[in-house]
Amino acid sequence: MGRGARAAFDTCTRAVMTFDGMGDSTEYQAERLFREPILLRIAPITEQLILSFLAEKVLDLPKSH
Repeated sequence: MGRGARAAFDTCTRAVMTFDGMGDSTEYQAERLFREPILLRIAPITEQLILSFLAEKVLDLPKSH
């Protein structure tokens, strides 16, 4: 997981906790913003795989594995 995903998750977790019991209510944007970074935490793709893909497809570098 990248630093950006980790920072987004931590920030949204704090926002949900700040609203206490209402943190998961759809009345606040914290609930929606919390749903998006959680996918980055549980996706089976690592930052290294993404960088490897970009190196091969965008930069035309040879496979590193």
